[in-house]
Amino acid sequence: MYTLKLNSKECISCGICADVCELRAIEMRICNSNTVEGKCLMYTGLNNLFNSELPPNEMMSFPLMENSLLCNGCLICVNECPTSALVICE
Repeated sequence: MYTLKLNSKECISCGICADVCELRAIEMRICNSNTVEGKCLMYTGLNNLFNSELPPNEMMSFPLMENSLLCNGCLICVNECPTSALVICE
């Protein structure tokens, strides 16, 4: 069984990973403001001197390993990601 790790700061929500997944293990999850995630993505910049919180970005859709049993670890999604935001782990 494989899992998907996403670097959300690098992901541009292009959906290429879901498009190239031949087994349809990856789908794009649409942000819903009624869920626990809310509608804003907030994070702290740890690489500056003041460790200040960066301004919130509106959350868009993001890849989700919808069915990990379908994933065969082919890494096509990882290789096609234009920002190298994905990692597939066993």
